[in-house]
Amino acid sequence: MSSPPLSTREVIWVAGALLAGLVPHMQRFPAFLSLAFVGAALWRVLGAAGRLPLPDRSHPVLWAGKQFVAVLAFVTIYVAYRGQLGREAGVELLAALLGLKLLEMRNPRDYYVVTFLCYFLVVTNFFYSQTLATAVYMLGLVVFVTTVLIQFNTPPPRRDSARMLRLSATMTMQAMPLMIVAFLLFPRLPGPLWGLPQDAYDGVTGLSDELRLGEVARLGVSDEIAFRVEFHNDQPDDRDLYWRGPVLDKTDGVTWRAARLPSEAQQVERLGPSYRYTVMLEPHNERFLLGLDTVLVAKPPAIKTVDNHLIAAKPVRRRIAYELTSVVDYRLRPLGTSAREALLALPVRSHPRAKALAAEWVADDPRPLAVAERALTYYREHDFYYSLTPPALRGDNVDAFLFETREGFCEHFAASFVVLMRAAGIPARIVTGYQGGEYNALGDYFVVRQRDAHAWAEIYDEDRGWTRVDPTGAVAPERVSSGLDDALPRSAMRRAREGAMHSALLARLRDSVDAVTYGWNQWVLGYSTAAQKRLLGEFGVEDADYGTLVIALTVALAAAMLVLAVLVLRVARPRGDPAQAAWLEFGARLARIGLARLPSEAPRAYALRVAKRRADLAAEALAITRLYTQARYGRGRADLQALQRRVRAFHPRRA
Repeated sequence: MSSPPLSTREVIWVAGALLAGLVPHMQRFPAFLSLAFVGAALWRVLGAAGRLPLPDRSHPVLWAGKQFVAVLAFVTIYVAYRGQLGREAGVELLAALLGLKLLEMRNPRDYYVVTFLCYFLVVTNFFYSQTLATAVYMLGLVVFVTTVLIQFNTPPPRRDSARMLRLSATMTMQAMPLMIVAFLLFPRLPGPLWGLPQDAYDGVTGLSDELRLGEVARLGVSDEIAFRVEFHNDQPDDRDLYWRGPVLDKTDGVTWRAARLPSEAQQVERLGPSYRYTVMLEPHNERFLLGLDTVLVAKPPAIKTVDNHLIAAKPVRRRIAYELTSVVDYRLRPLGTSAREALLALPVRSHPRAKALAAEWVADDPRPLAVAERALTYYREHDFYYSLTPPALRGDNVDAFLFETREGFCEHFAASFVVLMRAAGIPARIVTGYQGGEYNALGDYFVVRQRDAHAWAEIYDEDRGWTRVDPTGAVAPERVSSGLDDALPRSAMRRAREGAMHSALLARLRDSVDAVTYGWNQWVLGYSTAAQKRLLGEFGVEDADYGTLVIALTVALAAAMLVLAVLVLRVARPRGDPAQAAWLEFGARLARIGLARLPSEAPRAYALRVAKRRADLAAEALAITRLYTQARYGRGRADLQALQRRVRAFHPRRA
């Protein structure tokens, strides 16, 4: 016996579930693939409604056209990805197959296959993004797909969309304990599922081990989050929030690079309090890590080198958290001979005017700090301007900035300052990173954004060791004390930003959203192998291997399923029909005097038998039976109340 054809309603439900699952992917799909899938879904709905013929064997031309489209889709994906079946190619191939399967969906078996593939579609979205918004959307999609299954298995007269949606949501919530147990105990994978999530490169810090003038300025317009910081004790002053990144110490006159100088251990002498904090760094595909000024202690996965650089074991391709202890008031030394030579090097034919200016200062006072102060005074007294859009530099970039344009971003001031210091015989280097950050009072942490990207300088003095000098502060002190916005000239765009961001309501809403996101990143995405081991350690399970985890997971899932079975499968005693309850009480009272009702005996037959055996009970038995029939099948409230009163007053005695 063949199954009845799928109704238009059923096809619309499953097509809607597929579209909802593919919507996040469509921004990554080629336009032709998205249009082809939407066209296939629309064709199938119109076919179910009888408006268009479907491409089956009864329509050979359409069937052949479908086969051609299938081959074309496979060939296009194969050529586009050069035969490599990875994440993007796999998801696009799945979308093509789902569109084709939707067209040939005919019977319940096909319907179930397509619906169950929707659940797999949920997983594919996490290959690209693991944000809280994605998780919430996918949870909603699970509820939707489950609703699709429920409505397909519900007879048409009883298909109430609201009721089915509530049932689906209830079932999903009942599965949550199992999901949480599996999340906590399932062995952690060494990396993100299926290679890298797409957002592994969306939060790129923009910094690298190379710098050209103007590259940091382009980050000043970005509100993307670079990292978050949570202090575990006191917090330093805002002016001390220098987040140290790549150190650039080699130049060819145009580009500054991080050179591999001879590694020499440098001693850190604490002159002030230390600060312990945790950094949650967004992925940037580089090995460098960010830390507050000079790091004393770094816990894995952060690695502190002998020359006080902070790195990771491999490029940061997913969000990581690490704990550091730093000082902002310190002495850092000594400086070896080989490193000193490298930190004095300048291209021979570059920056002639800057070198001449530095020579004049050295002739007046050769002390490093005195020369540095002369340079800062030069910036203050010669009409330098801080700008995100400085004019182009022609010829020698440092000389053009110092003597002609005199308008630049932080890297212009840092690079020109380091050139002046080296020309004066003072070891100097550029430090790139971030300065400042926004404090989130709701979450008690700092948010450092791309627009907080900054560059400053360090010079070496024999008495004080390495000393940070921020020449940007000589021109735009607001940049250091208050942040980028207060340092830039007012503009229409900035006024618009201030009008929105200074609204207390919007600011609080933004902080609330970011606090929730930070918690998600910290407790869910940040749940690593180490965190899992710490959790198990609290229950006395030390150094758990995969075998131990499998056993623990099995036991925990069994316990959770047992609890669910007790809560969900427990059948409460039915309240029953009040008319039936009264009738049963009537029969029980007669049974006590030897007139029990037979299992196969109808109510009226029972009453007639009682009346025949006991004439004194005949009138009452027939009246109660009549009221019971009316109350049970007529649903009359007056009859029910009369029945209950007659039964309560009925007290037969033995003859």
